[in-house]
Amino acid sequence: MPSYVEIAVNVPQVADVFHYHLPPDLEGQVEVGQLVVAPFGRQRVSGVVLRFVDRPAVEETRPIDDIVEPETILTGLQLELARVLAETSLASISDFLALMLPPGLGQQAESLYERTESPLPARMSDTQNRLISLIESRGPLRTRQIDRAMGRRRWRAAARSLVQRGLLRTRPVLQEPQIGPKTVRTARLACPPHEAEDALPNVARAGSQALERRQAILRFLIEDPGPVDVSWVYARSGGNSSDLRHLEKLGLIALGETEVFRDPVDHIETPVAPQPTLTQDQTEVWEQVRGALRRNTGQAAQAPFLLHGVTGSGKTEIYLQAVKETLAQGRQAIVLVPEIALTPQTVRRFISRFPGQVGLVHSGLSSGERFDTWRRARLGELSVVVGPRSALFTPFPN
Repeated sequence: MPSYVEIAVNVPQVADVFHYHLPPDLEGQVEVGQLVVAPFGRQRVSGVVLRFVDRPAVEETRPIDDIVEPETILTGLQLELARVLAETSLASISDFLALMLPPGLGQQAESLYERTESPLPARMSDTQNRLISLIESRGPLRTRQIDRAMGRRRWRAAARSLVQRGLLRTRPVLQEPQIGPKTVRTARLACPPHEAEDALPNVARAGSQALERRQAILRFLIEDPGPVDVSWVYARSGGNSSDLRHLEKLGLIALGETEVFRDPVDHIETPVAPQPTLTQDQTEVWEQVRGALRRNTGQAAQAPFLLHGVTGSGKTEIYLQAVKETLAQGRQAIVLVPEIALTPQTVRRFISRFPGQVGLVHSGLSSGERFDTWRRARLGELSVVVGPRSALFTPFPN
């Protein structure tokens, strides 16, 4: 008997959830909170697994197609928050889940066009000829790719006619994510250092500039066996990609790729700041806040504190102390601020107090920076996120 799941599909103006079953090859692999691909009408769409169900709401269910990412994309807390918001508002749960997905992952399906083996007729329109030639020269193409290649030409009616005549076939596919992890090319020593030393005279013709470059590359990698970003290798040695490929063929180095995070706070340089001595007023306030944080384990709602004070009266220091206490308990902290307050001074105060632990979220960041901040938070590499209201959906488990 198959397992059944409830899925919120990523389809505009669809305000319901749907039941599917797991095919045999996906049994035991699907978890609540994962992003999956499922059939919806004639489309294939992405959707979030909300829960497992004992009995589906319909007699016949369709199987999900695949898992987009093996890791869960949303936490249990986020799913529960989306349910509560959907129950207390006039919006669907999918609307709220969309706010919590990282940029580029919640995509809908589009069409993939490919050429059949049917012979071409003698007469076709100019648009049909151009479309056929495009697909024959480049292979199967997605809707967006054809849009770019055909410019302003209206090609869809021509494509439908070609499909009806059996000259093209089309099938729905998920759009490729608009953003993904960033990788850099790396180089590392592939042999013991003494072997690289012995090979130094023989990596190029004697007296050539190539010999000097390749020797410099090897000496650099002997000192730092890597993997090292090739841009550093080039800067330190004067070498180039041809030199690296040659050394790779000799078995002296290995080339690869490694993921790097796009960090919007990486360029902000600030010394680690010591914790200042609190004033008497701050001390009185902090004792109350700290007592509440220590009594509360995160399992129940905490009554809010409202700090009243003019600018410069020391409120932010209380926030910093509260974040420190929260981290000491093994939990994470989200610091919500008005967009106007996202100044370098505000961010620097948190970075200087919690170096290497702070992420930044706001509308001015690139999609790549927001995607990587989301991933680092989910992977546990960040403990504090600072941002406006949208930072509330950071995937912190605790």
